[in-house]
Amino acid sequence: MIRTRIGPEYHYHTNLRARDVHPTRESLQYALYLLEAGNVERASAILDRLLTLQDSDPASKWFGVWSYHLEESLAEMDAVDFNWADFNGSALLLIDFRHRAKLGASLQTRLREGIRRAASAVRKRNVAMSYTNIAIQGTFVTLTAAELLGDEPLFAYAADRLKRFGAEVDRTGSFAEYNSPTYANVAIANLTRLRMYARDSASRELVDRIHTRFWQHVALHWHAPSKQLAGPMSRCYSTDIGSPLWLQKALDNRLMWTSLVELKDKARGGGEGETAMLNWKVPEQFLPHFLKLEKPRQHREVFLPASNGIRPVQGTTWLTPEFALGSVNRGDFWVQRRPLLAWWGSAPAKSAQLRFIHDDYDFASANLYSVQQQKYVVGFVNFKYPGGDKHPSLDVLKGGSFPASRLFLRLDLPEGTKLIRSTEAATAMVTADLGGGMRLAFQVRSARFNDYTGRLTLDGKGLSFDLLPPGTDTVRWDSTEQAWLAFTFTIESTRDSAAGFAERVAALPWNETRLEWKTPAGALALTAGRAVKPMAEQDRAFADSIDGQPVPMVRLSEERLV
Repeated sequence: MIRTRIGPEYHYHTNLRARDVHPTRESLQYALYLLEAGNVERASAILDRLLTLQDSDPASKWFGVWSYHLEESLAEMDAVDFNWADFNGSALLLIDFRHRAKLGASLQTRLREGIRRAASAVRKRNVAMSYTNIAIQGTFVTLTAAELLGDEPLFAYAADRLKRFGAEVDRTGSFAEYNSPTYANVAIANLTRLRMYARDSASRELVDRIHTRFWQHVALHWHAPSKQLAGPMSRCYSTDIGSPLWLQKALDNRLMWTSLVELKDKARGGGEGETAMLNWKVPEQFLPHFLKLEKPRQHREVFLPASNGIRPVQGTTWLTPEFALGSVNRGDFWVQRRPLLAWWGSAPAKSAQLRFIHDDYDFASANLYSVQQQKYVVGFVNFKYPGGDKHPSLDVLKGGSFPASRLFLRLDLPEGTKLIRSTEAATAMVTADLGGGMRLAFQVRSARFNDYTGRLTLDGKGLSFDLLPPGTDTVRWDSTEQAWLAFTFTIESTRDSAAGFAERVAALPWNETRLEWKTPAGALALTAGRAVKPMAEQDRAFADSIDGQPVPMVRLSEERLV
């Protein structure tokens, strides 16, 4: 197995910190790459080792799953990640499809058993089809495993699962796990695997329709000037998409981040070896979105449907040749979210990201509600209880109280950004000179944590707005009558001086009672809850409008997949 170093910081699922470890997923992926390179002996040794680490007890609740690391068993993990059946199962399938004949007879038999166990785990778990990347990846595992093994009940399950996923997309026309730099890759990779290896013609036809829809989703969020996915994002580990070889290949080198000559001269990580193995392909009709943006356009897209009086989850993205600004109308501040994000510049692009932090880590119990029209955003932050701390579900806060010295809204900006506050008040407008004629204005309009009205601070990397009074050591939701803040945000390319830009933005009328901001693009207003409440209650209290009318809900496509 390969060896890597796990850091001291918080990690989902595992209790291991600050030590060398031997990861299962990356080791199995390495074995696949070794087989591609012709090193059968070493790959076989890794594959032999990894198959012994899969839970093979049919009576176990983790049957067919692997732990993250050799050094930590499934029972020792903080929470078992059942996705490892999907990820490692898909790697086993690729080894079988591409290299089975190279393996010894015993290893061939064990490989098929490993695939069978992984597919069984995926079927037993049967994730919701709104879990986009795992819904697609598990469909690849179960459908192709069923065809490979001649397992008719498994095939019936997988074919139905694919239809259920198509029906899930049809609810809104788009994807619940939306606009993710990381999981767009995972989803499209598995759709591409299905297109390459699934044999059932009816399933392949549906896969082709989903594949086209997913590329449409990515293309309409792509900001060609910065070569980045514009916000908002449901899940990501790095906001910067980097220089993705899979996208370069899918675009047939119309965008070039690197060359084969350069690849030979430098190592690149991130599991990019599979780029060479898959037939990545952007449908021709979406190519122009990746290559050039000639004039500003606004894109709205519903991601999650309305339910029980709750507004749909919808993103709004304003893309111009100079910058991109995106926000989600209702979301949260889990560390993987990007509910409000701006990009500008190129090579490399720069970003502004809105976060909410509990002491030193992004706070999953903080919610964002917003309304955006073009380059203007009105936002509102409140809190849910019950809710998670670092993760929405793995570490739910219990008992209504938790240790906390700070709860604060944070706007991260590039290091060295020049910030100017209009007054010393906590609700002062802050303007930022982003360089190249780009300017940004952010203002907390009002805030309350019981009777406390907050504290604004600036530093060399952005600004913070603290909701907790100094000296706080514990938050008690049951004795918190109100906890919230309202803000406005805008970004633009302008020839105005810093003073002229600030004066112009400050002159835009704000109505505190209605939380309404009258901008050149329209009067943006919203309502939201001010007390700490369960998530469903906070969502039902939310309403947004532009010029007195509800914000229109827009589907990515009206065409039905199934």
